[in-house]
Parts: sequence; structure tokens; C-alpha cells
Amino acid sequence: MKLSDRLVSSSALIIAGVFAAGIGTLAMMDEASAAGTKKICVSWRHFQEERWRIDEAGIKSVLDPAGYTYVSADAQGDPQKQLTDIESLIAGGCDAAIVLAQDSKAVLPAFDRLKAENIPTIAYDAPVDTADATFISFDNVAVGRLQAEGMVKAIDHGNWVAIEGDSSHPIINVFRQGQMEVLQPLIDAGKIKIVAKQNIENWKPDLAQAAMEQILTQQDNKVDAVLAMNDGTATGVAAALASQGLLGIPLSGQDGDVTALNRIAKGQQTVTVWKNAMALGETAAKAAIEMAEGKAVEGEVKYKTESGKEQPAVLLTPVGITRDNLDVVVKANWISKEKLCDGVTENPPAACQ
Repeated sequence: MKLSDRLVSSSALIIAGVFAAGIGTLAMMDEASAAGTKKICVSWRHFQEERWRIDEAGIKSVLDPAGYTYVSADAQGDPQKQLTDIESLIAGGCDAAIVLAQDSKAVLPAFDRLKAENIPTIAYDAPVDTADATFISFDNVAVGRLQAEGMVKAIDHGNWVAIEGDSSHPIINVFRQGQMEVLQPLIDAGKIKIVAKQNIENWKPDLAQAAMEQILTQQDNKVDAVLAMNDGTATGVAAALASQGLLGIPLSGQDGDVTALNRIAKGQQTVTVWKNAMALGETAAKAAIEMAEGKAVEGEVKYKTESGKEQPAVLLTPVGITRDNLDVVVKANWISKEKLCDGVTENPPAACQ
């Protein structure tokens, strides 16, 4: 039985017993003790990737001026801790909740608890298979499509490796759907061969590096491109490639991490998909306030969950970033020119000239 399945089966007991046992401790809280204060509760899966701090800043930037207090908990990559975190947030009082799921199946009982307490809830960035939450993310099919388009522009043939995210995160299926819209015709034509595919637990860069090292050994270094699903795993892949003198073959990612953008400027990564995390956080915070006040969520559309449930959603538009348009992230103040171009000594892109 998978960990996520075991957690789903046992989580009802966990949820029922947490409050009585008094073990739901918040990992992080921001001045939320004032009586009568309106609160938006946020459950984070972890802060392993730099982007989640940016999302957090976006949320806070909207809540503070609106008179809402931000209260949060960090699950530190532990789906069971996330259940207890959410129970503790509920016990402290929430006018609305934002949940970035660590495990989209294991977290479902927490969404049921939030519903039972009449707390309107946002499934943030990671899809959760429930009709009782509003999904706020980017168009993730487009994310996968942009990754593949950027890669195919660099190389449309050869031996490819697919480094995918955590298998417990349904969003990887959505990313893959977008990727295959571009790649499947080339695979069917025999131009591209996927010689290895590996899921990376918790999207950890060190695990991605170890997986890629093993794949390179198995393939005798005969790898022409690596389709990595995010910039964190791409960092691990880049380290593995560098150790074999292969750094510079086409490599993808997403999130627009500073290190990834710098790699693109150096010619060590081909594409990242920039998802303006500040804008996503701002959007979620505005929606949380609207929901807390019983108002309609601006920009809401209908979205189909993994099992076909109809779910309200707000989906922002991602942007593919390659050497040709690095100026986009500089002009948006996402990264400074100095950080983007640090160490760029040969063949600088236009953004570094």
C-alpha cells in the first residue's frame, strides 16, 4: 500500500484526535492572537524551493492592507504533519484557508474538516480532487507545453530523459499532458526516444542528481536532452551532467528560480517556465478575502479535477523563458541583471549585453 493510501485510511483518526490530544503545533505564526482579528490561514507543504517565500510575500502584501491577519504552518514535507497543522489552524480560527498540499490524496480529510467548519478553502497551486475548494494556480497544461516547446526548439530528436516530480502530486500528470501535446508526434515518428523516466520524491534536487547519475551510467552517457519538471530538479540534473562533462545539453525546468535563470544566461539550461509567484499569491489572497466575505471570486472559471469533479478555479498564464526573452524577468523585477548575468563570460544573451 502506498504511503498516501495509508495516510488517507488513517487520517480520520488523526484528525479526530489531534485537538483533544493538543498536539497540533503551528510551525510558524505571524501575530495572530488579537481577539476579533480576521484571519486567513495558510498551510504550506514546505519552503524547500525559493519560490514559496515569494508566494508567501504576495499573500501577505494583500492581507495586511485589507486588515486580515496571516497565520501559517509549515508541514516541512510531511503529509501527516500537514493534517495536524490544519487542525491547529482550524482550532485557532480561520475566516478562510489556503492549502498547498504536500500529498493531494492524504490531505482530503483536512479539506472535509474545513468544509465541516464552514471555512471557505483554496487549493493552492497543487490540485486537490474535491469540489469543495477553489483551485488557484497557473494553466499547468500550458506549463508542460511551454517546457516541451522550448526544448524542441533546441533539439527535436535523440535520446531524452524525463525527470518528473513527486508521484503523489497529481499535478505532474497535468504537466506531462502539456509536454506530450508537443512531444508525442516526434516520439511516434521515431525522432525522440524517452530512454529513462524517473519520479523524484518531494522534488528534491539531491535525489534528482542521484537519479540522473544512475541514468547516465545506465545509458553510457548517451543522453541528448533532459526534460526536468521544475528548476529544483533541474539543479540536481545540472550537477549530474556537469560531473560527466555534459552540462549544456538541452535541459528544462519551471518556476523561474534565480539559479535556473542564471543557468539559462550561461547556456546551461534551455528553458524555464516563469510562473509569477508574487502574482499568484496576491490572487489567492484576494480570493480568500472575497470568499471570507461571501463574495464571488473575481476571474473564476470551471475546472475538472482528476476524477472529473467540477471545481471553481482561477488560472493564471505562465511564460516560457529562454535566452531569447530573459529581459522579461529583468523588466518585471523578478531578478536583477547582476544576478542574471553573474558569471556569464561567453556568448552572453541580449539581456546581459
